[in-house]
Amino acid sequence: MRFFKVKYSIIVSCIVGFVLSGILAFAAPPDNFTATIVSQGMEMPMAKMGNKSRVENPAIKGVVTIVIADAKKTIMMNTNAKIYSEQVTQEQDQMTNMYDPDVVFEKKKVGNETIDGHPCVKYDTVYYRKSKPNEKHKAIIWEAQDLKEFPIQMEVTVPANPKYPGSGGKMIMKYKDVKLGAATASMFEVPPGYKKVNSVQEVMGFGGMGNIEEMMKKIPKGQRPPKQ
Repeated sequence: MRFFKVKYSIIVSCIVGFVLSGILAFAAPPDNFTATIVSQGMEMPMAKMGNKSRVENPAIKGVVTIVIADAKKTIMMNTNAKIYSEQVTQEQDQMTNMYDPDVVFEKKKVGNETIDGHPCVKYDTVYYRKSKPNEKHKAIIWEAQDLKEFPIQMEVTVPANPKYPGSGGKMIMKYKDVKLGAATASMFEVPPGYKKVNSVQEVMGFGGMGNIEEMMKKIPKGQRPPKQ
């Protein structure tokens, strides 16, 4: 059982980490919404309000990850077991936010497409920090014209993270069921009565294990954790 918990912890960290990195990298207005993210073959209910992001784990029922960017804090909680853990969000875990004032953002229109019924303008983008002009990031963005130019689909190259061997590579994220202005402050808070524990593994250990092998198949080969 311990083997499966450790292996599952790596898988979930990769998946949710990639998705949260993508959310924060494209943290542009509108900055208050709820939606379901479709990425790496999975669907993840999420919410965003300002610098706070929340994603429900697609594999362990009841496990939620919250990132509070300005406080550099990551919270993982289990709503079934009513427990949670907190960690400092390390700088290497964060992608450059293309809308940060310190970032140069270049956007070029390359066409018009329809994504899930939404008329979109497609852009090629390049962005980088003024202090690190050689560290450039590329992305393709589809902005939905009927949702106040919401970036309804994004294709971005995720830098490799030394904490997760085999990580990095191209990531495609699509939003569906977008509801602008639907996020509330309570979505990013630990409810009263929850017990704080010391490790992420302890939080995840109370959730349903799901089908690990099927989860592994849905992760692109270049982003899969090493076999144990």
